[in-house]
Amino acid sequence: MVASRNVMAKQGYQASPRERAGAMAFAAVTTLLVFLIMWRMGAVTGFGDGKGTRLTAIDLFAEGQDKKEAQKQDQKQQKQAQSAEAAASQPVTAPPPVPVPGKVEWPEGFIELSRNDYRSTDIGNMKRAESGGGQQASAGSPGDSASVGQGPGGVRLYAAQWYREPTDAEIGPYLPQRRMQGDWAMIACKTIEKYHVEDCQELGESPPGSGLARAIRQASWQFLVRPPRVNGKPQIGEWVRIRFDFRAKKSDTVVEAAG
Repeated sequence: MVASRNVMAKQGYQASPRERAGAMAFAAVTTLLVFLIMWRMGAVTGFGDGKGTRLTAIDLFAEGQDKKEAQKQDQKQQKQAQSAEAAASQPVTAPPPVPVPGKVEWPEGFIELSRNDYRSTDIGNMKRAESGGGQQASAGSPGDSASVGQGPGGVRLYAAQWYREPTDAEIGPYLPQRRMQGDWAMIACKTIEKYHVEDCQELGESPPGSGLARAIRQASWQFLVRPPRVNGKPQIGEWVRIRFDFRAKKSDTVVEAAG
């Protein structure tokens, strides 16, 4: 027993050739598998065949610099736009007037006029407007209708000019039977197409309460009146004043006809 232990101690647990061959085969297979796995993953490439890809260098520092420059440019443009908007929103103040030596300083509210302006305001050179019977002369072309004041609602009234004077048969049925010397009636009417009038309104009568103005207004649908002329042109739609002066008889009725 002691002798066998001494022999084993001298040989030192050496493997048999069969075990060594199995271990070497296992190592070779393992190495081959590792090589195949690395080749499939691209870790092993060919050398010297001229088909390899080039390595491309990327400068990340330059790209970062470009982004910073672009951001700075955008910030600069935004600041310029904001300053332009602020300048546009501020009110523009006029520069203070420069004093002129020897110029007369007029007080506040004083209106400075030239020689021609003074000459035009001279009332001695103005022509006096002729007035007769309370009628106002109207400025315009020759033959224009005369303005005779204001009518209902402040409209301008023109003196009536008959296209055809009404007959006693037309106005007689509307007039009261009793009339005295000097009686009169006055109405205002709006001119329309074909020399007719409408919207007639009573302006006055004498004696008051005699009903003459009402009678003339009721008979006005038969009146034929020329439209007033302004600057030589007939103005349809303007208002005219119509006055009737009565005497004792109907045949003696006098109708105002301005022309």
